[in-house]
Amino acid sequence: MLKVQLIRYHDLDNTNTRLAQSLNEKQGVLPPLGLGYIASSLEKAGFEVDIIDAIALAISKEEVSKRIKEFDPHIVGITAMTPTIKGAFEAAEVAKKLGKITIIGGVHMSIFPLETLQRNSVDFGIVGEGEESMVQFCKAIENDDSYENVEGLCYKKDGRIIIGQPKFISDVDSVPMPSYHLLPMKKYSSIIGLHPTSTMMGSRGCPYLCGFCYKTPSDKKYRTRSVESIVDEIEYLIKNHGIKEIMFYDDIMPQQYAADLSNEIIKRNVKISWQTPERVNLVNPDLLKLMAKAGCRILRFGVEQGDPEQMAFVEKRINPEQVKEAFREAKKAGINTFAYFIIGYVNETEKTMQATIDLAKELDPRYVMFTKATPLPNTPLMQQAVEQGLIEPDYWTRFVLGEKLSPIKPLVPDADLWVRKAYRSFYLRPRKIFQQMLRIRSFDDLKKNFDGLIGILSFKIREDAFTVIKKRTYDDRMKQGGNMIYSSSPLLEIANLQDNLESFEQDLNQDNPTTNLPKV
Repeated sequence: MLKVQLIRYHDLDNTNTRLAQSLNEKQGVLPPLGLGYIASSLEKAGFEVDIIDAIALAISKEEVSKRIKEFDPHIVGITAMTPTIKGAFEAAEVAKKLGKITIIGGVHMSIFPLETLQRNSVDFGIVGEGEESMVQFCKAIENDDSYENVEGLCYKKDGRIIIGQPKFISDVDSVPMPSYHLLPMKKYSSIIGLHPTSTMMGSRGCPYLCGFCYKTPSDKKYRTRSVESIVDEIEYLIKNHGIKEIMFYDDIMPQQYAADLSNEIIKRNVKISWQTPERVNLVNPDLLKLMAKAGCRILRFGVEQGDPEQMAFVEKRINPEQVKEAFREAKKAGINTFAYFIIGYVNETEKTMQATIDLAKELDPRYVMFTKATPLPNTPLMQQAVEQGLIEPDYWTRFVLGEKLSPIKPLVPDADLWVRKAYRSFYLRPRKIFQQMLRIRSFDDLKKNFDGLIGILSFKIREDAFTVIKKRTYDDRMKQGGNMIYSSSPLLEIANLQDNLESFEQDLNQDNPTTNLPKV
């Protein structure tokens, strides 16, 4: 039987996060759902699978090497995001020295497939949603068949790098539940979550086109799982791992999905706390009451800007009044709120940055995150930053290829200082401190509040902070001398998503899923 080992490796001096370093160190570690889904698909196909979560287990390079020797896999798969690519490359080198076939997946691979496969330690890569592609690839290796027709596979042939078309899974219910039994579930925690906690995904994709956000192949179409399968998974996690809270990693939770999920949880009398990202334009008072009854404890809203013109400029497709209404109604329903803000966006001034801080204080969410604006390739923000001479067009490709580059300068002078000011002016208000003290119910609560306080007081943000970036086009790469071909079309272009967004919003306007909600 062919054996596959999957690895999430250490960051290795990860400077690539927009979150302040002092806070990033306190936020906790959550399960690698992507590896869990790959593992369950492989197990369903009959392969023997093992997962090494080096971050959660806090194990060394030598211990990872020992685990690989002990399991003795034929194939080692490594998940990677661009901020952690140095660690992924080291893991690949460890596996390669032991004579293993190496394959890299994750968001990074869909962004920089050519640059990644130029490494001698990386044999293959998968772009797009990898569950089915990984199964097909492993079957080809096991049977000594050709793997060249595996959708989404990237490989080397005759001195060239072949980039496959990203795989897109239409029926997300066809993907089995993540292999939680292969993960160290007791090691996972979150500074804003109950313990023990786990992540879950009930949907894939996002139809919105925020100016700062990169788009992946998964965003081609928004898809939801059946609420029955989602609640089945919740019940499994409660029964087998004692989970007290689910942190949904969906990008959005539209009204019908949220209502159906809440009703299913209530119908089956499942006692669980949960939280999810959400948009302020996708909630209303009746829905919020229903979600609260079903155990929703926190809604995480992307607000991003406080100035109305800047909010429109970043393509949020919302306005401050919608934001205020959503936060008011969530509080009335008994749901805590978490607000995300971006500081130092292109064209920002001290006035607009102060407006963001003022709005955060007016909304007064339970939690808030301020991050420094980061220009991501193939986004409006990246284009604007290039046009204003704030970043070189080929900066990210050169970074991935290992060139030592100067850190990206803030798009607005003193943006890092404004981030520090935002955190301190929000959290160090006497009223806020008093509120936090009143909410302490256990030693765990006390420790989380203390960790958060230390993170704010010792605030430090990396000057070279940035985050995951998006793909380069075929023509861009060829101009830089890239020797590759696509076996099909290039990676998903953002422009093609506009029709999907318009269709999505039309569906929202036609449906009113809360007209028949049960009274709560």
